[in-house]
Amino acid sequence: MSKQNRESNRAEKAAAIRADQARKERNKRVAIVAGILVVLGAIVAAGAWYSSDDTAPGDNSSVEVAIGDGSVLVGKTTAPVKVVVYEDFLCPYCRELEDSTREFLRENAAKGKVQVEYRPINLLTQTTYSARALNAWAAVLKNASPNAALKLHDLFYENQPYEGSADKTTDADIAKLVTKAGGDNAAVRKAMKTQDTAFFAAASQAMTDQGIQGTPTVFVDGKELTGSSIGDLVSQIENAVDNGS
Repeated sequence: MSKQNRESNRAEKAAAIRADQARKERNKRVAIVAGILVVLGAIVAAGAWYSSDDTAPGDNSSVEVAIGDGSVLVGKTTAPVKVVVYEDFLCPYCRELEDSTREFLRENAAKGKVQVEYRPINLLTQTTYSARALNAWAAVLKNASPNAALKLHDLFYENQPYEGSADKTTDADIAKLVTKAGGDNAAVRKAMKTQDTAFFAAASQAMTDQGIQGTPTVFVDGKELTGSSIGDLVSQIENAVDNGS
């Protein structure tokens, strides 16, 4: 065999070896990618399963809910810490407080560590929305279930309009939230047609008795919290619940 032929054969063998190595590397990469996809798929599936759990955070099914005096109570009466929140459905600071404390308070209410009393009031009287939302909530509170009242409370904050455009929210829009909360029935629809003057008078008297001048106003075990920001209130609430007082 000539030198030229030997070199040609060596070149062909080298090319074949490189091709085989490249093929093995591709197969290895494919196997790695497939493995990653399987793991990711398992994580996603597990996450989907967890999120569908009936007692996932934010779900009220594991929390005791009851009707109070113009309020809705979340948690056991035997809880060592009592939190009372005076709020207006149109108040953006109330929504900020809700966003920051809801999951924490519901989880700890389910554990028996705190009872939360939500007391919506009509403080922002410059628009009709605050009163209309409160009247719908009162109708559900009196004529539907405690859970429906709590769900509607949550929905009003999750769908809170801007103050400047609040009156563009129609009664039909509010009625849709009532239905979504599970509070729609003949008695509720009838009650929503006129303002519940007795409920509003009682809420106004409660504001006077407690010296409520702004929202949100929060009491922990009968003592009003003070702070320069919503963050301060959140920290005080969490500390009180964590420490049992």
